[in-house]
Amino acid sequence: MPAPHHSPVPGPGELTPSVQVLLEQAVAAGVAPAISCALALGGRQLPVLCGGAAQTSTFFDLASVTKLFTTVTALALVDSGTLELDTPISAHLDPYRSAAKSAVTLRHLLTHTSGLPSEWQGWHAALSQGRGFDREALLADLLSTELESAPGTRFEYSCAGFNTIMALAEQVTGTAWASLVQQHVLDKLPTSGITGSPPLDQCAPTEFQPRLGRGLVQGVVHDESAWSLGGLSGNAGMFATAAGLRVFGTALLNGLPGILSLALAAQMWRSQLPEMLGSHFSPDNPGFGHGLGVRINQQPWMGPLGTHARGHGGFTGTSLLVDKSLGAVIVLLSNRVSPCRDGNDATPLRTAVSDVVLAEAGTVTAEQQRKAP
Repeated sequence: MPAPHHSPVPGPGELTPSVQVLLEQAVAAGVAPAISCALALGGRQLPVLCGGAAQTSTFFDLASVTKLFTTVTALALVDSGTLELDTPISAHLDPYRSAAKSAVTLRHLLTHTSGLPSEWQGWHAALSQGRGFDREALLADLLSTELESAPGTRFEYSCAGFNTIMALAEQVTGTAWASLVQQHVLDKLPTSGITGSPPLDQCAPTEFQPRLGRGLVQGVVHDESAWSLGGLSGNAGMFATAAGLRVFGTALLNGLPGILSLALAAQMWRSQLPEMLGSHFSPDNPGFGHGLGVRINQQPWMGPLGTHARGHGGFTGTSLLVDKSLGAVIVLLSNRVSPCRDGNDATPLRTAVSDVVLAEAGTVTAEQQRKAP
């Protein structure tokens, strides 16, 4: 998709058709065969928009947007006293009792400052050696992953770290991860539009992967590491409709009432990197802020008006943006990896949608403030 043309900001009543045009242009440009968008502004939900093969009932593979659900599940366990943010996880996981890994905490994992590498390739070795996927053996391999740097000395986005959160929670609670997410998050949201086990016939397909023996992936997590671990995992595996994810985004906007304590919801929202990295912190690396599990002001897709925005993107072409200062929730879901992961990564589309929606949100917020007594 070419760089979006920055036309004048649409006024009230013009926002929905303006975003619809962006979705249709993206489908026509080959960004993704299916796209869906759900917006909330100033407490008002706008009609769900669809492009290409998408319908309002279509479930999309959220990819790394799943990490937001992992974060909230882990923090709910902190609220209950089951986990601790700043106690070394070696108290619960034997493989972390080595000198190099003994200082790693849940807060390190949630802020990508643990020193773990970005990816864990244990699934690939198991597949290439014809051993099949033994979840217990794969988790043991995951937990044996060595650090690439000392905890608290660098920011390195790590899917391995979020799967370690899953392993930690399962070890401490003795409960399967999918059940923990359901109990602590999904059961508390008024929607059936978010799940780790989506209806196959309502799912947007993702990649065609014959080399992995998967064929066209549909209704099963696209991410290979999550696939090897059985589906819904710490790093990926959640599916949602646009309207369903908007319910979660609205809860996040409002401080996750009934899900997290006010104190932990506030910790999730605030920037963590300066204190986590100390003298190693640089505002130019990674170039955006990070709370507990959430990206802050990630300009390449949140746009120039998203300076106070929080959220997360996903490899499959998904994103959730929440801006409390503007009262805005932007859900943008696509299957841009279908049938192949090469090509447009949907960033220009995310930016274009963010630009027009946040501009309108600013107008709505200003009008509400003007009318306030």
